[in-house]
Amino acid sequence: MKQANFNSNKRSLLATGAGLLLAAACLGGMAACSSTPMEMRPPAGFEGQSLTLPAANRSRATGLLVDESFDLGAYRVTGIEGKNSSTGGSFQIGGLKVENRRSAFSYHLVGGNSGRTDVAAQCASKSNETTLPVFSAVTLQRYKVNFSCDCRTQDGHSSTLSIASDSGWQGAAGSNPVRLSITLDEVEYPLGRFDANGRTVPDDEPFAGYRVDGPSGPVAALGLSYPGTVWLHERLPAAKREVMSCALAGLMLHRGP
Repeated sequence: MKQANFNSNKRSLLATGAGLLLAAACLGGMAACSSTPMEMRPPAGFEGQSLTLPAANRSRATGLLVDESFDLGAYRVTGIEGKNSSTGGSFQIGGLKVENRRSAFSYHLVGGNSGRTDVAAQCASKSNETTLPVFSAVTLQRYKVNFSCDCRTQDGHSSTLSIASDSGWQGAAGSNPVRLSITLDEVEYPLGRFDANGRTVPDDEPFAGYRVDGPSGPVAALGLSYPGTVWLHERLPAAKREVMSCALAGLMLHRGP
């Protein structure tokens, strides 16, 4: 497959939250801009049954000199460190070329109604791009990425956001889809998608946010319309709401504003 086709597929992976940390070029004078929460329709099953945490005071820019902290309801996502640094290397054997990249950052979810919340989070990303010429003008390429954020409260509750994708060898049938999940105190919940009308949609259709569902129904959701909105369903135990909010904040930082 030609290089242009592979680049198009990589952009598609990024649009669905599959791949690279979204560190866009900084804008203008790098000044953070304030924002007020936008009204967004909650996904189906959350209306009147959930706590809403609207994001606010979130910069539209992202980059080395931008403060990406923001408010999330009564909380503040802050103390973001290392988000725009990465390491990596590559090697080549004959026509086979492999490039690896790693990055990591940390942040805190603080405040809350008590004003004493401090949930610490550590995130890491690992990507691998492999290219293999087959014959003249045709090169097979594969792009894999794993991203995760681990959150832990002071009283021992934990959550892990996981995003994994594998483009498969381009030109071969059956590439693997993006897989998203949140593990909450050792129980894993898959993330689905919903559209602007709040309806659940398949992974290959346009979407406006992510939803977390358990065996008994909705648990939490994230609306992506700027500056962002989190919903915590009333069935989610109060003791686990902060680590869930922390995990969804990590997804917001990963995708960018």
